[in-house]
Amino acid sequence: MSFLDASISVTVGVLCLIAAVLLRTIGRRTAPRLTVLLVLAGVVGIVGTPLGGWLRTAVGWADTAVNTVIGRYTGAAAVGLIGLVAFLVIAFDLVNRAITNRTLACAAVLPVAGVAIPGTAGAVVMSVVGAIAGAFGAVGGFLF
Repeated sequence: MSFLDASISVTVGVLCLIAAVLLRTIGRRTAPRLTVLLVLAGVVGIVGTPLGGWLRTAVGWADTAVNTVIGRYTGAAAVGLIGLVAFLVIAFDLVNRAITNRTLACAAVLPVAGVAIPGTAGAVVMSVVGAIAGAFGAVGGFLF
């Protein structure tokens, strides 16, 4: 990723996060579904940069360290389970229109932890996250 692409990605990501904070605080929680999507797109915008590479490396290291301990007893990938649970919480809350701070926290965690979800479920989750981020990225790219 070139410097220009990375800087645009970070800018759009930060603008999405600022818009989400403004909707949640000053906007008196108007458009809660849009707020969740803005948080998802904002974190994806940051994860797609060199800073995100460091985050992915840290998550990969933590996943390996945790899986050696937990995997011995359960055989499950811990970070992948966290990502799957975060996706399910977001989907459930969006359908039921029950957006809380828990939903926003899961939206912030999903782009980083979702990469560790194994198999077809991981591919589906990351495709959905990528489509959401791509929509906001296209709007942001158009503005710049």
